[in-house]
Amino acid sequence: MKTEIHPKYFDDAIVKCANCGNELHAGGTREMINVEICSKCHPFYTGKKVLIDTEGRLEKFAQKRAAATGRVKKERNKKTLEEKVNEELSAQLQKEKDKAAKKAAKAE
Repeated sequence: MKTEIHPKYFDDAIVKCANCGNELHAGGTREMINVEICSKCHPFYTGKKVLIDTEGRLEKFAQKRAAATGRVKKERNKKTLEEKVNEELSAQLQKEKDKAAKKAAKAE
């Protein structure tokens, strides 16, 4: 193993939560690690339904949703299988009529 290429390892690194201020001690390559949320305040572990929005994403989404409520969604006309088959059959019949007309024109 090469020496001097690996980062310094701290056995007692402090992990601090920005949301609740809880401090945990763990090993790491930095002496102080800041996290946005920890197990003491995370909704999954606490069972509380708390929305934590550090960058304003919820407000941005709410604004987009409010702006989009007045729009009318376009309806796409999807053809049924029966309509598709009928179109193909009519196209084939038209081709056959054209062939018959060409044969009749050649025969005259």
